[in-house]
Amino acid sequence: MENLKYRIIYEYEFRRGTSAAETTRRVNDVYGGHVAKENTVRFWFQRFRSGNFDLQNKPRGRPETQVDNEVLKDIVEADPSQTTSELAAGCGVSDKTVLIHLKQIGKIKKLERWVPHELTEDNRQTRVDCCVTLLNRHNNEGILNRITTCDEKWILYDNRKRSAQWLDPGQPAKSCPKRKLTPKKLLVSVWRTSAGIVHCSFLKSGQTITADVYCQQLQTMMEKLAAKQPRLVNGSTPLLLHDNARPHTAQQTATKLEELQLECLRHPPYSPDLAPTDYHFFRNLDNFLQGKNFNSDGAVQIAFTDFIDSRPTGFFSKRINELPMRWQKCIENNGSYDCLRL
Repeated sequence: MENLKYRIIYEYEFRRGTSAAETTRRVNDVYGGHVAKENTVRFWFQRFRSGNFDLQNKPRGRPETQVDNEVLKDIVEADPSQTTSELAAGCGVSDKTVLIHLKQIGKIKKLERWVPHELTEDNRQTRVDCCVTLLNRHNNEGILNRITTCDEKWILYDNRKRSAQWLDPGQPAKSCPKRKLTPKKLLVSVWRTSAGIVHCSFLKSGQTITADVYCQQLQTMMEKLAAKQPRLVNGSTPLLLHDNARPHTAQQTATKLEELQLECLRHPPYSPDLAPTDYHFFRNLDNFLQGKNFNSDGAVQIAFTDFIDSRPTGFFSKRINELPMRWQKCIENNGSYDCLRL
């Protein structure tokens, strides 16, 4: 075991002109075992040759911090969207050191919070009125198992991530508008009940949802629903929950709904937080696709199928069953988007 005594011996042997190998042998002959290693002796001899005869150990332990927490706090609050690496580079320290100091000043990373629309007072009141009507009907009839809901979504080829910010624990993340759609994208329509997917359809490149297309999808969906859930079709009137997009509210669509004996539930404008396909299905799809890039429509469709196949039992029923809680939450918050946090 190396200690100060052996280092003094190494210095004595060095001054006598003994080689490192000979010094190692002599020390081990006297003290027994392998208390001296030739590499260690060579290290000390090299120091002695450089003129350094200091035999004391250098102080050990964590070096003194180079980050002033107050300065770091000012830097972060001036631009909360800076990455860890950018903060580390600005402070001249490692990413790990910056993370330690961010924790010390109570900063945590939160993603920006997207909101679908800037609600007016009339918008909020309409949302409350709709939720009161739906909640009362559910309490009187128990309508959740009769709901068929649908929506459309553009799936992007490039699914980049949202930026994050360093904030205090109770400080809300900054809101930002959703990113613009790129030319490379594919539109999918999804129809589902609490039992699972009834029908999904990818539109051809350049095609959009029109009243004609929507009516064709309604017909196909009802045929599949009759085959997959005959009790729903034969036992009671299915309830369609969709948004207020023009193809959904067109006169042609209204005529088709009457022909199919489909009743529409009231849905307030600007309310994806009250549409299960939006706030649950598409949100989970976004998370699944995050960071993925595609080079063809076929690759997008394969990824969508992989997403469906990977969903756990109860995935489709859970959020539809939570609709009454969302309606109640919207009422309690006077129609604001706070229920998005559920």
